Amino acid sequence: MYLLYIFLVENVCESIAYIREGNSEKLYARDIATLVIEENKIVLIDIAGNTYTLTDAVLEYVDFVGHRIILRKTD
Repeated sequence: MYLLYIFLVENVCESIAYIREGNSEKLYARDIATLVIEENKIVLIDIAGNTYTLTDAVLEYVDFVGHRIILRKTD
């Protein structure tokens, strides 16, 4: 029970980002803690501070319960 509790606490907030192209989704980045939408780009920042910048995608939707960020390619 204690180990399960630790697992749940550690995996509560972070999300996984996927890029949708057509009908398929590809894993793009894990452990995303911050998403910033700027004029011509989307910036994702993971819990380690790594930054992922996309200029050829738009935010399609966020599944808060499932911890999924779905981005769609624009090109």
